[in-house]
Amino acid sequence: MTGGGAGQFGGLTAWLRAFSTRPRFLALAAFLFAGDLKADPRLAWLPVDLTLLTGALLSAVLVLRWARGARLRSPGLPALLGVWYLSFLPGLFQLAPSDYALQKVATIFTFTLLSSLAPLFLVEAPADLARLVHALAYFCLAITLGGLLGGAQAGPEVQRLQAFGAGTISLGRATGLLFLCAAAALGEDLPLPALSFGVMTLAGVAALFSGSRGPILAALGVLVLLFGLGRRPVRRGGMRLLGAGLLFLGVLGAALPLAPRGSLLRVERFLGGQVGSSETYRLNALHDSWNLVGEAPWGLGWGGFAVHVDPERGLGRQYPHNLLAEVTLESGWLCGGATLLVLVAAAVAAWSRTGQAGGRLVFAGLLFFAFNAMVSGDLNDNRPLFMFVSTAFLATAFPSGSTP
Repeated sequence: MTGGGAGQFGGLTAWLRAFSTRPRFLALAAFLFAGDLKADPRLAWLPVDLTLLTGALLSAVLVLRWARGARLRSPGLPALLGVWYLSFLPGLFQLAPSDYALQKVATIFTFTLLSSLAPLFLVEAPADLARLVHALAYFCLAITLGGLLGGAQAGPEVQRLQAFGAGTISLGRATGLLFLCAAAALGEDLPLPALSFGVMTLAGVAALFSGSRGPILAALGVLVLLFGLGRRPVRRGGMRLLGAGLLFLGVLGAALPLAPRGSLLRVERFLGGQVGSSETYRLNALHDSWNLVGEAPWGLGWGGFAVHVDPERGLGRQYPHNLLAEVTLESGWLCGGATLLVLVAAAVAAWSRTGQAGGRLVFAGLLFFAFNAMVSGDLNDNRPLFMFVSTAFLATAFPSGSTP
C-alpha cells in the first residue's frame, strides 16, 4: 500500500473512531426511530410491532446493565422526572372516549417514559454524550439514504421525498439531525473534514427534497445558536464551517433541478410568505386551543383536542401540533407550566456543557427536537425530545471543563 493510501485509510479510521458509539446506544436509537422504520413494507413480516420489539430490547439492555452494577449518576433526576410525569395525571382523569386517547395515555406512561429513563442507565461518562448522539446519527444516515434511493427509484414523478413509507416529516427530522451532527463535526478539529462535509451536504439536499420546512428551519436556527451562544469560542472551526456553508449553498443550487416538484413548491411558497392548508390548520388549531385553555385549569383530558377543538372537521387530526398547547389544553395549567419549566431548564443545563463536544451535540439535539415539537406531532411522536431532556440534565453530573 502506498503512503498516500495508508494515510487516507488511517484518516478514515480516525474519522470513524471520532464517531464511535456503543451497542447500548444503538438499542436506544432503534427504539426512538422504530416508528419511522416500521412503515417499511419490507418489515411487514415481523410478528410484533417494531416499537414494542425495540422497546423490549432496550428494556432488556437496561435490566442487564442494572444487574451488572450500573447505577444512577444523578439520583435527583428520577425525582424531577417523576414530578414532571405526575403533572400528566390530570389529563388521565378526564380521558376522552376514543381509541386515540386510550392509546395516547398508554404510550405516555410506557414508551415515552422509557425514552426519559433510558439515558439514566446508559450514560456513564462524558464521552457517552457524544456516543449517544452518534447512534442516532447512524440511524438518521440510514433514513436519509433510504429517502434518496427511494426517490431515485421512483423517478421524476415523485412529488415529495420520504423514507421507508414513514412520511416526509420523519425524513425531515432525520436529515435535520444528521445535518447538525455533520456541521458540528466541521466545527471541530476532526480528521477528513471533506467526509463530514459530504454527510452534511447529503443530509441538506435530502432535507430540501423532503419539503419539510419545520425541520429545515429548526436545523438552521439551532446551528446559529450553537455557534453563536455556545460556550466554546468560534475560532478556526467556525471559519471552516462558514466556508463549508458557502460551498454547500453552491451544491444545493446545482441540485435544485433534481428536487421533487412538490417539495420545491412548498419551500418556495413558504419563503414567499404564502400560507398553505397545513399552516392554516396549525394556526387555527393553536388559536382555538389557547382560547380554551383559560376555561380549563385542569385540562380537558387526554384526547380532548379532537373532541372540543377539531378546527378542521373531518380531517382526523387529533392534536394541535404544538407540545405546549397540547399538554396545557389536555392536562391543565400545571402540566403546561411544568413542561415549559423543564424544557427551559434542560436547555440551560445543555448550554452549560457546550464547552464539551458531547455537550454541544446534546444542546443541538435538544433544541432541534424542541423546535420541531412546537410545529408537528403529538406528545408521543416527540420521544427523542424526552430522551434529550433527560440527557441534558444528566450531562450536568459530569465536570464542566471545556474540551476541544
